[in-house]
Amino acid sequence: MELYYKDLISNDSSLEKLVDDLMLVVQGADEFAQAAGAGLGDLDKEEITSGLYRLKLGYQRLQERAVSGAHAADKLMRRYPYSTAGFAFAFGLLAARCLRRRR
Repeated sequence: MELYYKDLISNDSSLEKLVDDLMLVVQGADEFAQAAGAGLGDLDKEEITSGLYRLKLGYQRLQERAVSGAHAADKLMRRYPYSTAGFAFAFGLLAARCLRRRR
């Protein structure tokens, strides 16, 4: 028996928002580099261009890892729903006990 919870995760989840924000930063930095390119030397332009390229690659890797992690978690939850819920409950109890000891 499979249960589907369509509204369990909001459409504007924090990971997607982070990835979108990083993409906006990359686009803004690219536009800035193009606008400021007239006053820069060739070496500075190459450094900025290579930095932007590395940032874009990092963004793509982050997005791929986030998607693969989400798929793996979804697969695990669908395969072992009760075990996963039990581990999450036990972890919550353990975390609450540790936090209570600190007080």
